[in-house]
Amino acid sequence: MQQFNVHPFAKLTQQGEEHLAEASQLVGREDQPEQALHAQELARAAERARLRQGVMHVRIRHFYCTLEEMFDASLRGQAFVVGTGTGRPNEPGRVIDASPAAVRLGVSPGMPLRRVHRLAPRTRFLPASHDRYQPILQKLKERYRAYSRIIESVPIADAFIDLRGCELSFDTPVSLAERLCAEIAEMGLTAMIGIANGKAIAELAALMSRKDGRQGVLYIPFGREASFVQTLPLSLMLQLRAAGNGIPGTLPELGEAYEQNSSSGMHPPEVEGKSEQVDSVAVAELVTHLRDFGIISFAQVAALSEEGLIRRLGRLGGWVYQVACGEDSSLVVPDAPPLSQNARIRLQHAADADETCAAIRRLANYLSERLVEQRLKGQTIALILWPNVLRRETRKLIMSEEGEETAVTTAEETIGGQMLLSRHTDEADIIAHHSLMLFAHYHRPVNRYLQVQLRIGDIIATTPVYYPPPARSRGRSTRKLG
Repeated sequence: MQQFNVHPFAKLTQQGEEHLAEASQLVGREDQPEQALHAQELARAAERARLRQGVMHVRIRHFYCTLEEMFDASLRGQAFVVGTGTGRPNEPGRVIDASPAAVRLGVSPGMPLRRVHRLAPRTRFLPASHDRYQPILQKLKERYRAYSRIIESVPIADAFIDLRGCELSFDTPVSLAERLCAEIAEMGLTAMIGIANGKAIAELAALMSRKDGRQGVLYIPFGREASFVQTLPLSLMLQLRAAGNGIPGTLPELGEAYEQNSSSGMHPPEVEGKSEQVDSVAVAELVTHLRDFGIISFAQVAALSEEGLIRRLGRLGGWVYQVACGEDSSLVVPDAPPLSQNARIRLQHAADADETCAAIRRLANYLSERLVEQRLKGQTIALILWPNVLRRETRKLIMSEEGEETAVTTAEETIGGQMLLSRHTDEADIIAHHSLMLFAHYHRPVNRYLQVQLRIGDIIATTPVYYPPPARSRGRSTRKLG
């Protein structure tokens, strides 16, 4: 249970350092070419472990307004807003998005439309056309999924991308982000991308990615989070929408960890759920409260006491202190668990039972790694085998629309079955054990196999969505009217 106390990115860095240390010991042995090749492989593995850590946050600037300019070229350079409902200023509604020209006039998203009309009467008001936005939004999300298997969408077009689920080859996280930024630019959109070891700091990096001459990508290396955050004003918290403090573990083990640590006086971690999503009003009150005491930057927050902030502002104050100190363990939680996870091995020749069992074990290890990466667990295991036998053509009768029986020829090519486990799991040993039990049930001594496929179904997410904890309500003095 101690592995959940280690930060996942620190764990990856530690593994990379171990690979580098082992590689450095083998590089000097030039008389052994096999060990030299092994050393090169270890060095490349260490470099991949070092580079594939972090969370990439993608934020699209003026998404609604950019799409409206695509549909109507006369809107380019004009001050206009996209509002809720009919979008008319004489009806109740708020601003969804504002063009850059409208922002320069003081308009901001969330502002009432009537107030916008009083502030800038010549601003054009447009309703949101979600039907026209949907195709472009779908293409954008497909681009995100091409970069990682672990995607957490943020309304409307933004996303958090976990680089641990990336299967593309890249030199540095910056080059990968620049590639995605260029692909989004081809769609006519402007992206701001930040990369860090947690969602909150990655979101702060995205907000600063187009400042001081940067071209939309800002990478915060591991260990530099505190020095970066403490240069920022505290008012940027008002623009954080989906970052939170996560617990690097899964639900079943949390209770076990508490039972083990109860004797030492440790308290169970408090899991924040979707029902306790941070309120923008609470964050605004926190920023205003700290501003009243002259605290306007993260550096000033880091100089304070964490216990004092928690005592005065509740758990939200403790979360702000952790971010100010560069500590961000928030997790990227996939939007919705997939229905199943599949993997297949095509054997180069007709394999016997031993080779097939070895292939099943490799599939179990691979699927287990994918489930752990995406924090998922499955309960159904299905095994499909392609035996190396001649196809047997069979015929069956089906009823046509006219009510006549029609003979249809089908080919029987695969054998296999599935098994329902007593509980959800992501452990490779359990998956491999039950997969081999299925193979032993359906295998015949005369069979040789060309392909093996393993499927994990009935998948559930094991980690809830984490948000910053809500601020503690502060009572206000009232005066009774006599």
